[in-house]
Amino acid sequence: MKKLIVLSFILINLFTLNVNAYSLNNVVKNTQKYENEFSKKLNLSKIDNKKLEKVKKQIEQLITKIENDATKDDTYKETMLWKLIALWNLIDKKINSMINITIIDDKRCTTCMTDQIIIQLNELPFLSNTNYIKKDFSDSWVSDYLKENNITKLPAIILSTNKLDDNWQMTSFLSELTDKQFLLNIWATFNPFIKRSDRWFLILEKDILDNIKSNSYLQWNKDAKITWIEFSDLECPYCAKLHNSDVASKITETYWDKVNKYFNHFPLEFHQNAFPAAMILECLWEQKWSDAFYSLIQISYSNQNSDKDYLIDEAVKLWADKTKLNTCINDWKYSEKISNEQSVWVSTFGIVWTPSNVIINNTTWEYEIISWAYPFDEFKKIIDMLLK
Repeated sequence: MKKLIVLSFILINLFTLNVNAYSLNNVVKNTQKYENEFSKKLNLSKIDNKKLEKVKKQIEQLITKIENDATKDDTYKETMLWKLIALWNLIDKKINSMINITIIDDKRCTTCMTDQIIIQLNELPFLSNTNYIKKDFSDSWVSDYLKENNITKLPAIILSTNKLDDNWQMTSFLSELTDKQFLLNIWATFNPFIKRSDRWFLILEKDILDNIKSNSYLQWNKDAKITWIEFSDLECPYCAKLHNSDVASKITETYWDKVNKYFNHFPLEFHQNAFPAAMILECLWEQKWSDAFYSLIQISYSNQNSDKDYLIDEAVKLWADKTKLNTCINDWKYSEKISNEQSVWVSTFGIVWTPSNVIINNTTWEYEIISWAYPFDEFKKIIDMLLK
């Protein structure tokens, strides 16, 4: 409100400013001159668009008033019109250059983390002039809008334009919607349409959970009430960020007998080392079991190295037989297992990105998904709710 008052004050005092004589040949030059002056005096980026729309109407009213004022001479009127048009132009440019981002959340979602998403978007220079609009799934029109655009996962990030001056080609992750806006693919996981438990968790069928465990490799207490299933690949930088954080150590410290973990392969197609690395882990498990399997995972992430030769050398340091290891790898012994399981993860949990973490209550089979490398507090929030 304060900035609006300041802007109105400048409009009122336009009449007291000293100006040069009017010349038709100098219209563009002088209008630009006043635009430059106002740009230095006003930071329009800090003013809400609705307030600026009101100021535009004030300017238009002033223009009409000056044009119809018979008591003023033409030089005065024309000069004032330069100033008003210059200010109107600045405001109009600001309003029209503003990118609107609508974020559709669900208050029942415990992992949508829209505030963190806004913080990250604000850090992008090409989104500095952005107006954020937050909507909830419970709002009147939201459900129909999502269905109309086949959006089944939240949070949904919707941009008013795809004309972005970005260096990392964010536009390649935008898909056009029916209203000519654009959905940003952030690999959201919360499905607001799916049936959930009374505590609003997803529910996994017991036989599916049993099958996952029988084909995965256990870490920590097998009788724990909570299971953490991680889907990652060794070339994934965000997976490395998760493993190199304090998440696992704090979980074991806080829930030492209540949580166990299973690591599952999800090699992304554009990570050329990911599938061979998964093969090496499977072949290592065949020889050395759990300790070496999880040790090699941590070695790879700690050094952020997923090269095939490097992983084989490190596996040998963990007392794997190199000849047997190479034979297993070259025979692609576990390729079908890795591919088939990846299909199961997609169909069961809707996973498309890494790291994805599924936290499951082994008694109620309720679960929640945490995508990306979030800090311990986000894991703790879900674990505590599942333990209640």
